[in-house]
Amino acid sequence: MSFLLASLILIIPLVEIWILIQIGIAASLNAVFILCVISAGAGWWLMRGEDFSIWTLIETELQNRRLPTEELLSDFLTWSCGMALVIPGFLSDLLALALLIPIIKEELIRLMRKKMQQKIHP
Repeated sequence: MSFLLASLILIIPLVEIWILIQIGIAASLNAVFILCVISAGAGWWLMRGEDFSIWTLIETELQNRRLPTEELLSDFLTWSCGMALVIPGFLSDLLALALLIPIIKEELIRLMRKKMQQKIHP
């Protein structure tokens, strides 16, 4: 598992950089720079409405063997989408934008709650 995680930590940034270079070659470097600045601004805008203390609230709920509310998980996903948009790269931006689609977000929240339920009450 740690090998897989280490591989992802190394491979994903390399793929992101490769994609940015390819788009910079196909389009102009200015266009890539402007897209990165716009997505970072959008990410900051999403993150400013939420706080990292959301993670603390989720952790507290789980330590008390309670299931976090859907609203709390939705806020956490919104914050995570903002963080993914701040990181330069198109794959992270696509992932963030996909998670902002309500149907996908609701399904992910449902899966997260199901997984948490299994961990709390085995």
